[in-house]
Amino acid sequence: MLVCPQCHSENPNNSQVCQQCQTSLTHQSCPQCGHNNPFSEANCSECGAFIGKLWQVILSQPINTDQTNENLTFDNHYLDLGQRYKIWSSQEKEIFQVIAHTSTHTFYQGQVLDCQPLEKSTLHTLVNQVSDLLKESEKDDPTLLWEQMGIPAIAFPYLTLKDLTPIIPEVYDGWIDNEIEIILLPDRTHWQGIPDLLINHSLLTLQIIYWLNQIVTLWKSLTVINYAQSLLVEDNLRLDEDQSFGLLKLYPDRPNDLPSLQQLGQLWQSWLSKGGYPSTSKLAMLIQQVAEGKLNQVAQLRLQLQDLAAEQQLTEDDEIPSDTSSPNSSDFVEQELPEFQAELLSDQIEETPTATDIPSDSTTVLPMELVHLIALGCTDRGRQRHHNEDYFGMKTQVTIRQNNQDIFVDGRGLYIVCDGMGGHAAGEVASAMAVETLENFFAQHWQEDFPTEETILQGILLANKNLYDINQSNASSGSGRMGTTLVLILVDQTKVAVAHVGDSRVYSIGRKNGLEQLTIDHEVGQRAIQNGVEPKLAYSRPDAYQLTQALGPHENKYLQPDIRFIDLVEDTLFLLCSDGLCDNDLVEDHWETSLLPFLSSSQSLDKGMTKLINFANSYNGHDNITAVLVRVKIRPKVNPKKDW
Repeated sequence: MLVCPQCHSENPNNSQVCQQCQTSLTHQSCPQCGHNNPFSEANCSECGAFIGKLWQVILSQPINTDQTNENLTFDNHYLDLGQRYKIWSSQEKEIFQVIAHTSTHTFYQGQVLDCQPLEKSTLHTLVNQVSDLLKESEKDDPTLLWEQMGIPAIAFPYLTLKDLTPIIPEVYDGWIDNEIEIILLPDRTHWQGIPDLLINHSLLTLQIIYWLNQIVTLWKSLTVINYAQSLLVEDNLRLDEDQSFGLLKLYPDRPNDLPSLQQLGQLWQSWLSKGGYPSTSKLAMLIQQVAEGKLNQVAQLRLQLQDLAAEQQLTEDDEIPSDTSSPNSSDFVEQELPEFQAELLSDQIEETPTATDIPSDSTTVLPMELVHLIALGCTDRGRQRHHNEDYFGMKTQVTIRQNNQDIFVDGRGLYIVCDGMGGHAAGEVASAMAVETLENFFAQHWQEDFPTEETILQGILLANKNLYDINQSNASSGSGRMGTTLVLILVDQTKVAVAHVGDSRVYSIGRKNGLEQLTIDHEVGQRAIQNGVEPKLAYSRPDAYQLTQALGPHENKYLQPDIRFIDLVEDTLFLLCSDGLCDNDLVEDHWETSLLPFLSSSQSLDKGMTKLINFANSYNGHDNITAVLVRVKIRPKVNPKKDW
């Protein structure tokens, strides 16, 4: 099956265009010059820009086979018989280089160009089949089924640690060819190395502690499955464009030479030494204890790192090495490391009095601060409507302060979406008037401190009163009374307020927390559910989707907006939308492909919005479509106070 790059629907392999949205399944547009090129091409035929899809290849070969040289070569230019994966190398001969040895296998790495990037991988299909079989058999361990399905053993640790994606790369494809096991991973070779940052740039202690704490947390999970060596290979520890921690690949432990926490401490010690950090600092002395084997329990190390992080927030004077350059700290953002499954960790966590007191959140003690705030809005009348009764408004204020040590971002924003009702003339007026009223209100009532719940409520009631008064003066009645739904969010640094009336929605998307609907529709069906009625029965009634609240039709005493406050703990993408976009579970079914990628700073919100609106039109299209995307990126707070 071919997966459409636009709407992600599946199509037969011989399809030329997507059956759902008519997007080409044979050619792609060059992002540099716009020229159309076949998906199989690596470079644009017009401007030469690279447009292909590369994968990192890991191969495992038994040592007793014929080919045991330092480099593994293939006779033809493709890795597979179907000639989908073309070997990619700048050298004349396609060479896979050795990266590791065990007592039984040699491991190699290389790169391939995906000549059929829209085609679903074989491994993806097999893994889904295993999941279905496990549900039917009520078994928990998939290993035997993976073996029976022919999934290569080198894919098992990646599949086992799938909950740690994207820190652990996700396996895209895999197979076995003449005893050689092959897997494909995302190509992260362009990511920056953590050692490079620590050695060549001056960093605040709190930032260093944050990364080390992530590594220690991951150490526990990798030790359980004998892949802790992955954290001792310096080149394997990387940061993406948002400075979020991740590994290039997994390295197996050698049975006769298992990695130790002491070796990890010695590696860290070398980083601080090469970077010129004072050996008398508390962090350096803690690492010295680990390097000398005096501190050899993971739980104790994590606890001490977190205590040290808390202490850094309370110190006064900053002392930074002066002989190194400082990178833009706006590059540093937070990504929390989820804990691995408790049952796997139970044998690994040391039984000490303090181990049970350690919070599961690896950044629990670290307050967060803003590093990036950007938003974009768009509205479309839809394929079946002649007029657009939706209206949105947004205002973002970002101030950047910079000194010779760091960059600090102060940001706040107001974002509103309204879906008007009452006919063409009335609906347009109601939605626009509500947005304008709220924008003016917060311009006056949000000068300094973040608005309280009472202040937000006052603004919403004012918008309702203005619409209600017009309805009364026009002597409108019944369904002819104009009104509008409302969703709004206010962002101030890492604080967010969410308010809504009606069935327009706000969603949040995060790497750890995934998709969360932050609003509950004000409609008859939802009210029935809240009163204890089963969802299926609640939505079987003919008036299930009728609104129970809106701005305009009734006076203030009947209006009960929902208002909530959120403290951000991870990078978050907010989506505010009218029901024309979120109907038919569009967001719930497609957020991972249509929204999650745009959490990354490297992805253009403009392109993401265009794709989202086009997709909503092809998926729904029966109503007006409006969306506002707000991307908020944060990091552990690194106030420049006595760092060493």
